[in-house]
Parts: sequence; structure tokens; C-alpha cells
Amino acid sequence: MTPGAILVVDGRADSRAGLVRVVKEAGYSVLEAGTGAEALALLSSLHPQLVLLDVDQLDANALDLARQVKLESTDVPVVILSATGERDLVVKAMRTGAYDFLVKPVGGQALKDVLKAALAQTDVAPIVTSPGGNGSTGPQAPVDVDLLFRNSERMRAVEDIVRRAADTNATILLQGESGTGKEMVARAIHYISDRRDKPFLKVNCASLPGDLLESELFGHEKGSFTGAHRRKPGKFELAHRGTFLLDEIGEMPLGLQAKLLHVLQDGQFFRVGGSEVITSDARLIAATNRNLASVMTTGMFREDLYYRLNVVAISIPPLRERREEIPVLVEYFMARFCRQYNRDALKISQATMRLLQDYSWPGNVRELENMIKRAVVLQTEALVQQEIALRSEKPWAPKPEGAPPPAQPAAPTVVGTAIPEAEMGLKDIARRAAMAAEKAVIKEVLEKVRWNRAEAARLLKISYKAMLYKIRQVGLDDRPERGSGRK
Repeated sequence: MTPGAILVVDGRADSRAGLVRVVKEAGYSVLEAGTGAEALALLSSLHPQLVLLDVDQLDANALDLARQVKLESTDVPVVILSATGERDLVVKAMRTGAYDFLVKPVGGQALKDVLKAALAQTDVAPIVTSPGGNGSTGPQAPVDVDLLFRNSERMRAVEDIVRRAADTNATILLQGESGTGKEMVARAIHYISDRRDKPFLKVNCASLPGDLLESELFGHEKGSFTGAHRRKPGKFELAHRGTFLLDEIGEMPLGLQAKLLHVLQDGQFFRVGGSEVITSDARLIAATNRNLASVMTTGMFREDLYYRLNVVAISIPPLRERREEIPVLVEYFMARFCRQYNRDALKISQATMRLLQDYSWPGNVRELENMIKRAVVLQTEALVQQEIALRSEKPWAPKPEGAPPPAQPAAPTVVGTAIPEAEMGLKDIARRAAMAAEKAVIKEVLEKVRWNRAEAARLLKISYKAMLYKIRQVGLDDRPERGSGRK
């Protein structure tokens, strides 16, 4: 869970203001929501540490909202308040997984004590502002602006455009190859803008078929199609007063492009199957790795939508055009993954750093990040050299005429049937290296949780069934000892 603020949810502005005042007096950062939809949007985008929920004045069944909060983020404690202390309500509230139920009116000190106790149950320290200070009341920055922009001339030029456009409502089009950091730039725009304490939501247009994408964007009414068992607000509605990133915009179906254009023009739309006009003041950022001007000429992208999106165009340069960033990024990823996997710092030699800076990086920053992660997990610098040799179209270094070919580094120990190196293709070698990295990570997590495979699946963010498959795939299922309490 990402450290954040305390989310105060109350349908009445005056009582919400009172709760916010108490929370701020206790020194905590605060987010506010007046509706269930707004609360869910803030929960998914800004990751609060705790939800303080007044169930008396909300626009829908507040206990359903409490259940949804626990489904979305099981680690976030929920404290419920109500003027009604009837036993049935208290029982139903606690069955949602709430941390506590308080009957109003609640004394300020009593509420502060409950918040402190609830936060103490989490594994994340609360974000506290200095007493009486002028600290920000919003959550921590979602992106390191200095790391993103300050280490190359090309990215400093991007920052200049970002800062000029951030506080406007102009639509922004981010263009660049996959892995260059378009989402990070979008988050930086949101953080720099005056919308920073409102939701930042995103949808990948390539990840959903057209009918589901429409529902995801604009929401739907109960019964509007098979499986629509309840009303669902769309991302445009949830991102009201915040920022909405439409990633891979070039993959959006033509029919939806027309509806999106209408929303951009007047800020209004209908849910799927609905007749109520919904208004949204969401600042739109679109991102693509395709040349939309070329796609437009094929008839697969609307010309009027292209010009509506292309108000402020920002081109994110590929990593091969920002090579001076590579040492800083290597240091950043190395420190991050050493902390994450509890590994010793891995020294990168000057020769290896030159290889990193000479490589063309078709996968950009994402490819560099994954390579450093594997090197940290396996604790070997040779893996970096080997992977660059496998991926690069040119040799590691110029060879004098008549010199014997350099010795190739040994392939890392991997799982599976042995194949003579001479018979292995490049894909086989890369696949083996990736499997070795997976095995190391899975083994470390399993040992950390004493081979509780359900807990390991949760930490690795995969299903229990996928966890069992992965254990068998990498050869960890045949360990000699099996504790009786292990799953």
C-alpha cells in the first residue's frame, strides 16, 4: 500500500468539515469525498491510509461502500460513524470488515485515539504534517519529478512544456515509444497542477474490447446489459475535478471516438443504458506509441478527435536519445530493488556502464528497469553483460584484427532440461535467464512467509492457482522438507 492521507467521506459539507478539522488537528493529511463514487475514485488513485466514513448522509448504501473499500484495498482500515447505534446496524457495519464503529457525537480526542490505534494496525507509518506547520495536506508525490526531468537536456525541455500546461485545462497528447515513461509524465502533470489532491485515473484502451471499454469510460445503469447487476460510475465520472489518462488512445474503436469527442466538447455524457446527463470536469491526457497522424490517414482515427486531443503535444524521447540519464537510472533502480529484495548493493563496473550507455534500448526505461531488477535478484553483474550481448546487434567492443573471439560469460543456472549451449537459440537463453530470475524471487518470498503459498501469492499479486503453477514450473515443488503448517 502506498502511503497516503486519511480519506473523510461524508455527504454533508458542514459535518465533513468538522471531521476534517479534527483529523488535521491530529496532524494527518486529509482527502475529502462527498459521494461514494468520489470516495472510490480517490481510493483507487491516491491510496489513502485510512477511510473515515459517516454513513448517515451518503447518496447510496454506505455499508456497500464500506464493503467495496475493503474489496479494493484490504489493508486500509475503515472507521464508520453514525448517529444510530442500533445493534443491527453495528453488526452489519462490523461484518463489512470495518475496524471500528463510533456513535455520534464523537469527542475530538476520542476520534484521534481511534485513528491512531487503527493506523497502528497497518504496516505503513502515517503521513503526519508538522504540528502547526504549513505542510501539504495532500498525499505524497506520485512521481519523482527531479529523477524524471532533471538528468538530460531532452527531458528538461519536456519539463518546460509540462509546467507551462499543467495548470490549464488544455487536453494533452503524450507521444513516444513504449516504455519511455508517458504515464510518469502524465502523473507529473497531475501532481504539478492544482488538481493534485483530486483523483488521477487511467484506462488502457487496448486492454478492453469496445463494449467493455465504453462501460469503463462512461459507466452503466443496472440491467443495461447482461451482467450489469448494479449501477457503475465510469472513469470520467470518477475523475471529476481530477485527471484522466487515456493510454493507447490509438486503439480506441471508431464508435467510441465519436462519443469521446462529444465529452471533450461539452463535458457531458450518458451512462450506458442511462438517460441522466452526467457532467464531468476531468482534465484529459491521452497517450500513444503510434503516429496518430498516420493512423488518421487510414481512416482508423477521427480527424476531428485528433485535432481536439492535439492541443498540447508532448513528445517523450526514447532512452537512446537520453543516454546521459542511464547512470542515474541504474543507481536509482539498483537502490530500489536492493531495498525491495533485501539484497546487497551490486557494483556496476565502468566497462558494464559503458555497455549500458552504448546499447540502443528498444524497450526504453522499462527494459533497463527489468534488466537491473534481474541483476539485483541474481546478484551478478555478468547477467547484464550477457543480456546486452544477446540483445545488441553489435558486439560488445571493437576487436583487433586477428584477435580470438572473447570468451562468452557462462549462462546462469536455470531450471529445466539441460540443452547444450551450442544448440540453444537466443530466445532459449533469454527464457532461461528470465526463469532463473523468477525462481530466485519466488523462493525468497516463499521463505519469507515460511512457504505459505497463499500468502506468497498475495505478496506477488498473482492468483493462488498461478502461484502453484509457478512453483512447479521453476522447480521449487520438490524441496526436501515440508512443514506441517505450510499451505
